[in-house]
Amino acid sequence: MTDVLAPEAEGEAARHRWIKVVLLAVMLLLAAMWVYAFVFAPRGGVNPVRDPAWTDGAEAICNSAAADLQPLVFRTKINASSADTELPRFVGNLDQVAIVLDGMLDDIEALPRTSEKAQILVPLWLAEYRQFNADVRAWTDVLRQGQRIKFSVTLTDTGIPIDERINTFATENRIKSCITYQLEG
Repeated sequence: MTDVLAPEAEGEAARHRWIKVVLLAVMLLLAAMWVYAFVFAPRGGVNPVRDPAWTDGAEAICNSAAADLQPLVFRTKINASSADTELPRFVGNLDQVAIVLDGMLDDIEALPRTSEKAQILVPLWLAEYRQFNADVRAWTDVLRQGQRIKFSVTLTDTGIPIDERINTFATENRIKSCITYQLEG
């Protein structure tokens, strides 16, 4: 007597085989993804310009600007009773900040860029940094009118604050003196 599977049992066995094949394929794809992520995926983000001369020059320029900006950090809390005296001082400091940032960005723009990525990405980064400085100037103008509002920056087309993109670029290119929050006290 031969052992013959009933048609229902045969269909059930075929379905179980397909489930096993699909699960095995999913497990292999997950394993391949993790191997790629840990072994083959590029490191260091998408922004590195790989132009050591430009990076060194930009870091030196930003480091010098950071030293110029440090005395301008305003550590006095401005409230209703001190606004008449402290707000004009704060606005004066912000005017100086914008001037220092303009000079810093002009000096960085003048640096030679030898890599193709530097030639493409640095102008984009500088444009965003100039927009950040325009945001500082706009805030200063509002403060100059006596309105005390919180500083806010332009959002990119994807909704990311512009200073976050500026700082990501600076971090990925090891020019940490170029981050935008160098004025925080």
